[in-house]
Amino acid sequence: MQHPPKPRGVGAPAGAVIDWAALLPPPGFHLLPRRWMVERTLAWLGHSRRLSKEYERLCASSEVMVYATMARLMVRRLARI
Repeated sequence: MQHPPKPRGVGAPAGAVIDWAALLPPPGFHLLPRRWMVERTLAWLGHSRRLSKEYERLCASSEVMVYATMARLMVRRLARI
């Protein structure tokens, strides 16, 4: 087995000077991609016992449980207002 001529991920030619400071994100607060909203919502759904495992026989039953769990979360939020 032959090794690749250069390590993976190295896109600069040999001997090139790379400005690593330009590649780093600037210090301070940064907005993350909206992916965190999906991860947060899925984590909330994971707190529901019936959704943490696949107990349902039909996909429609699981879908109804997702709606019921999200409705419960929204009602709890509205109760706080």
